[in-house]
Amino acid sequence: MSGISGVGGINQPQLPLQTAKVENKEETPSSQQPQDQVQISGFRSGVEKVLGSPAAVVTSAANVVGGFFGGGVAGASGRASKADVPLALSSGLAYTVMGAGAGAMAGGLVGGIVGGAVGLGYAILSGSSNSMEKIAHKVGDTAEKAVKDNTPSESGVKDATKNFTEGALMGTGAGAVEGFKEGMTYGSGIISGVIEGTKGVVTSALGKYEKPVEEEKPQEGEKPGVGKKILNAVLGAPRAILGTAAGIAGGVLGAAGETIDGAIQGVPVGVSNKEEASSSFHRGLMRVETAIAGTVAGFAFGGPVGAGIGLVGGLIGGHIINKVERKSGTDKEIAENLTSAVKYAQKDNSYESKPDEYGRQEKTTYETFRDGVEGVMTGASAGAREGFKAGFAGGKGAVDGAIDGVKGFFSAISGK
Repeated sequence: MSGISGVGGINQPQLPLQTAKVENKEETPSSQQPQDQVQISGFRSGVEKVLGSPAAVVTSAANVVGGFFGGGVAGASGRASKADVPLALSSGLAYTVMGAGAGAMAGGLVGGIVGGAVGLGYAILSGSSNSMEKIAHKVGDTAEKAVKDNTPSESGVKDATKNFTEGALMGTGAGAVEGFKEGMTYGSGIISGVIEGTKGVVTSALGKYEKPVEEEKPQEGEKPGVGKKILNAVLGAPRAILGTAAGIAGGVLGAAGETIDGAIQGVPVGVSNKEEASSSFHRGLMRVETAIAGTVAGFAFGGPVGAGIGLVGGLIGGHIINKVERKSGTDKEIAENLTSAVKYAQKDNSYESKPDEYGRQEKTTYETFRDGVEGVMTGASAGAREGFKAGFAGGKGAVDGAIDGVKGFFSAISGK
């Protein structure tokens, strides 16, 4: 949305200006370069780097851990490629633990869970951008070169331990340095994503991504008089009041649950131009949320026994909602609108490379973090909107069904 192709030279190589004469008329300079490659302002680039710089420290710290284990394994085996998996696992764990720790200090248990999720998302974006692989290669190469000239002794255990230790120490340093370099790009991308995501939150909250609905013209017929209109309004007031109240309650609950769904699914949808939100994931998460909500509510009112009853109620409620959504197509509509919201928010983003013939697109580290953060924020906003709409309709529908059911019950008893 910002027209970004580079951030102050960090991980953003620029294409050289072509001044040579073109021999082939069909291959012009304009056809060799991405058409949407646009520089952002120097001021914003500077702001992104300054505000995003703490991410470099976090990334460096996590890759100190990753570099230790990755470098150790690479040193013990004598192969640089062996650093990839241990570095990815240990760095990813370090991101998650640091996020959980920071969150717990700020907001207790809930904050710890949220912080851990943020840390895990940070690790996923690092892996998705191939930046983590780049760090692992540097760590592995450093460790391999460090142990290459070691002379074998009579003890294999001694040699392996020595090579692991030397590789771990060298890998720790390489992980810290490379992590800091990559972290600067992460931070710039995150700040850019927040800027663009703020716009996405607004456009999603306003429903800009929604397709205009064609209103059906009412059928012509006998128009009721003023007296009948007043009578219908009076008789329909209880239904309207109860329906609105139930709709608002259902909308709030729906918005709360779908905000989480939108935030989670916004990451892959934002990062990949081929990814779409999943209706099955939505239904599965909704079942989990209703079960947790029922358990917590039950425990609050009835202790452990109440928690058990609440869990059963939550599972039953989730199953009913699941059936209603699948029957009405609401689950697919929510997934489609989540996807549309993120894509709408990103429609004026710029990239260094264009999608290939199959629609796949290579994104830089900066672009991956920008699009991922933007996807989280936009997805959460769209999820809240979609959840409220679905919950409001469900609440009103429940009231209408209850009122009509009661009327039908008494009509059956009276024989009318």
